[in-house]
Amino acid sequence: MLGLQLPTDPRWVNIVEKNIEEILVDHAYCEQKAASTAISFIIGFPEKTELVQAMIDLVAEEMSHFKMVHDLLIERGFALGRERKDEYVNQLMQFFPKGGSKEDHLVHKLLYAALIEARSCERFRLLSEKLEDKQLARFYSLPVPMADANKPIKNGKPYSTLKAN
Repeated sequence: MLGLQLPTDPRWVNIVEKNIEEILVDHAYCEQKAASTAISFIIGFPEKTELVQAMIDLVAEEMSHFKMVHDLLIERGFALGRERKDEYVNQLMQFFPKGGSKEDHLVHKLLYAALIEARSCERFRLLSEKLEDKQLARFYSLPVPMADANKPIKNGKPYSTLKAN
């Protein structure tokens, strides 16, 4: 469904379970980077009104996701910590040619953003199905409706307070 040629090894969940804090910190930063990428589309392509409108909505959505993960970090007694380099993203970006037209650059950025999002969705599904930590499995199981993207989430209970559309 997501178009990924290779699935994530299911044993990855075992690594996650031993490194919950690290995974949650990484997840929070991924949400922040997604919002930053959307902002970069707004700055880089202001003449594309439809794209700008979509990116405004995406910034709000991704920052609400960041807040949800950050609230969960706090609830579990963790701090955000420092951002680490994302080798997956760095390696993925090497497959896209440098240079080209502004339109080429836009297409490449959209494609690698879509690939990153597809891999995230696939991994969230794995976490929702395989994690032994039931609260965390539930956290990764329910989608966040766009209509709720700007609503504050309280008490560090992210997805469990939202209803899927």
